[in-house]
Amino acid sequence: MTPRQRFLAARWGYVAVVLLATLTQLHFSPDLAAAGERLVRAFTPSLGWRDAIDGLRNTVLFAGLGAVWVVTSRSGNVRAEIRRATLVGLALSATVEGLQVFSPVRTASIVDVTTNTLGALLGAGGVALLIAAVVAAKGARSYLGVPTLLVAGAYAGAALCEALTPLFGPAALPWTAGGPVGRLHAALQAAGPISFDTLPLIDLLLFAPVGFLFVMLLRERGRDARWVGVAGAGAGLALVAELGHGMLGFPIWWGAVLVRVAGVGLGGWAAHRALPALTQLLRGAVRARAALLAYGALLVLWGWRLFLPRTDLHAIAAQLAPENLVPLASLAQRVDAFSALHVLQQFLLYLPLGSMLAVWPLRLTGRWAHLWPGVWLAGVMELGHVVIVDRTFDPTNALIACAGLAIGWVVVRRSGFVPYGEALATLVAR
Repeated sequence: MTPRQRFLAARWGYVAVVLLATLTQLHFSPDLAAAGERLVRAFTPSLGWRDAIDGLRNTVLFAGLGAVWVVTSRSGNVRAEIRRATLVGLALSATVEGLQVFSPVRTASIVDVTTNTLGALLGAGGVALLIAAVVAAKGARSYLGVPTLLVAGAYAGAALCEALTPLFGPAALPWTAGGPVGRLHAALQAAGPISFDTLPLIDLLLFAPVGFLFVMLLRERGRDARWVGVAGAGAGLALVAELGHGMLGFPIWWGAVLVRVAGVGLGGWAAHRALPALTQLLRGAVRARAALLAYGALLVLWGWRLFLPRTDLHAIAAQLAPENLVPLASLAQRVDAFSALHVLQQFLLYLPLGSMLAVWPLRLTGRWAHLWPGVWLAGVMELGHVVIVDRTFDPTNALIACAGLAIGWVVVRRSGFVPYGEALATLVAR
């Protein structure tokens, strides 16, 4: 395929995923009278907390469309592509909502059209700003071959999503009426004392890279990187995120805040002590290989925690049922912040890997070239969910991961970066 054909395939592929996710089980009804009533209701929506969460999900989903549209542009006219991406988001959303008017089980709304269009605009504009930042950093000092801002920012965003909606956090409070302030008050009332038995110790490993990467970022930019300052900033963000978690209707989990703050501080301290020695010890392809292996191990930790095997063969077979193979179907059944932020988190986790593979592919040619190692990793991670307790096999996760890989790779390449060499080159030499 030519580059133009690949870019078009990426655009139409994303559109197909959106249509599949939004129009599956539509239960189309040709009753024009009922459709007319639903159309009138679509322009007179009643807004509530459920609509806010649904709007957040729509924004995230269509932000991906805007991002894909800009990175696959061949014209180079970023402003024009942002406008086109926004119009495509508007047209696609209007089409979906128009078809949902003929569905007795779906609810069409002008609010959805608005949030979808806004999402496409934000995604396109956000990627355009990201490309501009990466272009500005080209030629500057870099520990990883790409601006550390790209890696640190994406990983910190994924960690923030985890703090807001933890995968294995406490169950939602039974009382959810009232606004965010009322939910926060209830969450503070439900907060229990810090107990060692309930500490999410695995978060220590998940959040430590945040501190490490931001100390690396500061040093890369020639600033005095005091790990205590990084830890303090991390503590503030962890506290704000936990309060946001409470506003979403979950008990405040002080133990989680403590572990996450300790993780960021530990990572910052480790970078402060070890980074000078590591930069001398690891150079060129050796450093790239170490970074890729370390980040791959982090993705395994994120994807397969808590590493408890599922042994029931019937439960394993149920994971591969046909209904579990429809992209975005599982998230469509949930109307909560997790269903939106989980998509964003998965995307952000794989974006750094794609950006690093853009400049340090494992191989320049063959089966280990380009993004294939990342694609295989995403597939293995998702297949592993079949045999892990409290995890669910969902091809959506693999698709989102591949989108993150591709966006990271294309952003770096379109910013003028080229491969420095093969990350596995020294192994061949030996």
